[in-house]
Amino acid sequence: MNEKSAIGSGGPFGRVYILSLPSGELVAVKKLVNFGCNSSKTLKGEVKTLAKIRHKNITKVLGFFHSDESIFLIYEFLQKGSLGDLICRQDFQLQWTDRLKIAIGVAQGLAYLQKDYVPHLLHRNVKSKNILLDAEFEPKLTDFALDRIVGEAAFESTMDSESALSCYNAPEYAYSKKATEQVDVYSFGVVLLELVTGRQAEQAESADSLDIVKWVRRKINITNGAFQVLDPKISNSSQQEMVGALEMALRCTSVMPEKRPSMFEVVRGLQSLSTRTTSLTSSGLSPLEEYSSSPV
Repeated sequence: MNEKSAIGSGGPFGRVYILSLPSGELVAVKKLVNFGCNSSKTLKGEVKTLAKIRHKNITKVLGFFHSDESIFLIYEFLQKGSLGDLICRQDFQLQWTDRLKIAIGVAQGLAYLQKDYVPHLLHRNVKSKNILLDAEFEPKLTDFALDRIVGEAAFESTMDSESALSCYNAPEYAYSKKATEQVDVYSFGVVLLELVTGRQAEQAESADSLDIVKWVRRKINITNGAFQVLDPKISNSSQQEMVGALEMALRCTSVMPEKRPSMFEVVRGLQSLSTRTTSLTSSGLSPLEEYSSSPV
């Protein structure tokens, strides 16, 4: 594990290294600081909890080892890297069917963690950089539930120092510091906005520095604003589905947590988009108009 085998600059919790096993198989090893919050027995139990997860949209935890200074989590390796890396590229182009597939897969993974897996888990750090892609653009969540590995206090202090101003964080988290399903839903909504707009979550537009949620809400307040935020690189034939996804993203990023849908609702809503042929808005106030009038 050295600079040659490291990828990226490392997230808030540590760097990732790509290593080759004697069999030739590649694995990803995430190096975390060992804050000493868990005993060896407790740590082993927590890793086992994560390693037992088997879902097509969640990265497999293959094992771990640790020292007094560090904890090393071993994950399956995915060749295409992260969604965040893809969106950052100047030549980013991904057809809408692949983007919708990614959105549905991430939603399914989060829904599984929150409701189907026992014990129920929260991801707590949903962002495009923590969504890995396989060769067919099937997404897999990574860096999930790290609070159980490093300890709650260490997790919170690390997140605070790294992403206090991150637009992936729900507004209420800034003052409550409480992890909830609704906070993960909000973060997912930000990722969905990235997929719909083709825009990085945190990016300056001319002289303004607007995160993607504020940028979208400001744009859709003007005439035909909803269509102006859609990624122009996507064919017009997909606009109806994209507006439907935009509507869902706005619901997920509602300022009020109680107005956000559950992840199961999100899954059903996104799955319905590919077969939806009727108008996305009913008579009266449309969902887009409703959410665009919400406070930023």
